[in-house]
Amino acid sequence: MNAMNYNWAGPPLRRSKIRPELFQGLTLTEMRRTRKRFDECLLADGEALPRDRHGLPHVALVKEGTLREDVAAPHGGTRLFALTFAGETLPPPGPRHKGSFLRAVGTARILTCSREVFTTLVTEVPRLQINLLQVVQDQIAEVHRWQTLLGRKTAAERIASILTWFHARQGSPNDVILPISRGELGELSGMTVETVSRQIRRLEKAGLIALPKRNVVRLLDVETLLDRSEGAQLPRAA
Repeated sequence: MNAMNYNWAGPPLRRSKIRPELFQGLTLTEMRRTRKRFDECLLADGEALPRDRHGLPHVALVKEGTLREDVAAPHGGTRLFALTFAGETLPPPGPRHKGSFLRAVGTARILTCSREVFTTLVTEVPRLQINLLQVVQDQIAEVHRWQTLLGRKTAAERIASILTWFHARQGSPNDVILPISRGELGELSGMTVETVSRQIRRLEKAGLIALPKRNVVRLLDVETLLDRSEGAQLPRAA
C-alpha cells in the first residue's frame, strides 16, 4: 500500500462485550460444545494468523484485539483490504485469500476452526451454519452500501463516518483505537493523506474529537459526528 507508515504504538487488548453474531441464538450447552471445538491462539503485534494444510482457517473469530487483512496490489506491494475487530467473524476464505495474509494489530486473541471440524460441528449445532451464512450476507451488503455511499459523501462526512464506524465496532469506547495509518485512512475513504489530516484537524478544532495519543481518537461529541456522517451504517471491509 502506498501510504504513510506511522509507527503506531500497539493498542491494548480489547474484548468485545457483545456475543458474536456467529454464536447468536446458541444455548449454553451448544456454546460449550462449540467452544471446545475452536482452537485459541494469542498473536503478538504484527504476527500472522497461522495457516493449516488448506491455508487460512475455515472460520475464525476475533475474541480480543484487531486483525488486518492485506492483499497484493495490482502494481506491486500490498494494500489494506479489511479490518476485523473483537467479536467479529472471518468467514470461510474465498479466491482473494490466495494472495492475502492476516496479521494482528497490537495483541490479538483469535478462535479458529478447521473445515473438517466445523463440518462436523454444524451437524451437532445447526444454528452455526445459519449464523455463518448471515455473517457473510451482512458483510456483502455492508460493503456494497459503503461503496455506494462513498461517492455521495464530502470529505468531512467520510472522516466522520469512519470514526463513528470504528467507535461502534470497538464497543463504543471513549477512546477509539486507530489501527491503521492516516495514509491507509485515505485509501479507505478515497482521499489523499493531506485531506485526511486536514479533516481530522478540523474536527479537533471544532471540539468534536481530541487526539491524546498518536493512535487514539477521543470522541467528545458522538451525536454530532453521527449527524455529520449522516448516520451511515459502515462495513467491515475496505
